[in-house]
Amino acid sequence: MIYSNVEELIAYGLKNKLIEKEDEIWARNSILALLNLPDNNNAAPYKGPLPDNPGEILSDISFYAAENGLLEAATSTYREIFETSVMAVFTKRPSEVSKIFYDTWHEKGIKKATSEFYKYCRKIYYIKTDRVAKNITWKADTEYGKIDMTINLSKPEKDPKEIALQGKIKVSPNAYPKCLLCRENEGYAGRLNHPARQNLRIIPLKLNGKRWYFQYSPYVYYNEHSIVFAEDHRPMRISADTFKNLLDFVEQFPHYFIGSNADLPIVGGSILTHDHYQAGRYVFPMERAQSVKRFKIKKFPKVTFDIVCWPLSVLRLRGPKAQVAKASARVLEVWRKYDDKKVGIIHATGKTPHNTITPIARYKDGAYEMDLVLRNNRTSKEYPWGIFHSRPEYHNIKRENIGLIEALGMAILPGRLKNEMAQIGALIAAGKMEKMKDLSSLAQHYNWVMSFIGDYKGFKAEDVPDILLEEIGCTFIKVLGSCGVFKHDAEGKEAFLRFIYKI
Repeated sequence: MIYSNVEELIAYGLKNKLIEKEDEIWARNSILALLNLPDNNNAAPYKGPLPDNPGEILSDISFYAAENGLLEAATSTYREIFETSVMAVFTKRPSEVSKIFYDTWHEKGIKKATSEFYKYCRKIYYIKTDRVAKNITWKADTEYGKIDMTINLSKPEKDPKEIALQGKIKVSPNAYPKCLLCRENEGYAGRLNHPARQNLRIIPLKLNGKRWYFQYSPYVYYNEHSIVFAEDHRPMRISADTFKNLLDFVEQFPHYFIGSNADLPIVGGSILTHDHYQAGRYVFPMERAQSVKRFKIKKFPKVTFDIVCWPLSVLRLRGPKAQVAKASARVLEVWRKYDDKKVGIIHATGKTPHNTITPIARYKDGAYEMDLVLRNNRTSKEYPWGIFHSRPEYHNIKRENIGLIEALGMAILPGRLKNEMAQIGALIAAGKMEKMKDLSSLAQHYNWVMSFIGDYKGFKAEDVPDILLEEIGCTFIKVLGSCGVFKHDAEGKEAFLRFIYKI
């Protein structure tokens, strides 16, 4: 069977032009060497139908490696490391990939260059489309329009044996690579606590006169989901240069948006140790949100400012590139030191800052556009998770940080919800909601279910899954609203205007 798997993978590589016919023997021998097989056992060339991605073929090959003692341990992570080493055989050198990208850009345009690079990353299985397909996705109708919803099932879970092994590993301050976003990941073989990246390829860029790098995310949440990261391993920092970098990027990639997570815990992303942005070819719900109020500021006569109709507190700036960059820097400067105790905004506790911004840039309809999401990460005894964070009553659906993607209107919800909602649905259909209180995994959902189920009269059992999806969407909007520094009541609107007058 293993020889057939190897031949199928060779056929996949040939079909997708990852190797040429002249490379076939070399590629086969390279894979056989990884499998410690002396020859190909006279296996016939594979003639059957080929999959769109090599995931299942690689899974069979790594199972063989695990069963035959070729891995340090028979765990999912060591299998994935081995699978990546196999796909490295089919991956071009970084210099070749970069040259192809820039040649395509110059000859056929940047849209074609990104599209071809994205397809290539899928073919070499850096982007794991089969795993992403496991995610549960839907559109939720809300007062803010349709919101993108995702229950994340794509990232593999670690088994108990692996967790025990990781607990014995001591991470050195001189670890290599220093983090998941360092350029040294390109071609890295991987280890138990750091994924293999032998099929990762990155493209060098210049932003604001400095070297940055562009790559795609292995677990894409939206079309051409990409990461742009700094050359040096340095902490996330939102500054005047951030706006210049983002606008420089959309000038070169006008078909993409680009944004940054905030640079503080709670309101920031999961990786704050390496300065980076996220980009892609996708229209998020926030982009479609309309203006509540438009105004001008004398210092920036060519820039329009809009308060956006969105659960979070968003200012949208539009105008020429340089003016938008300066105006954004001014908003940040004022917000960093802004206090409004009437609505709980305190910019710092001692030397610990609380105010920051999540910025998103686009080039749209002939103008540069910058959305500035105002964030504050202050905590209190009442709200130890964050005053402007998901409220405890919503933690059954979402308690993690609200980062860039979710601020834009795409919920990334925990995988546990798949099974929990199925169990809740069965109890609702049977009229046995009270039993939720007796089940440890469902008790947290009881008050949430009882808060809305009475609004649905005469529903049928088959309606329950759609009801739950709709209510999850409504709850996510409430989560976003609880993260907004200026609420949508009269007091919040007045407070927002007080801040604007300071600009």
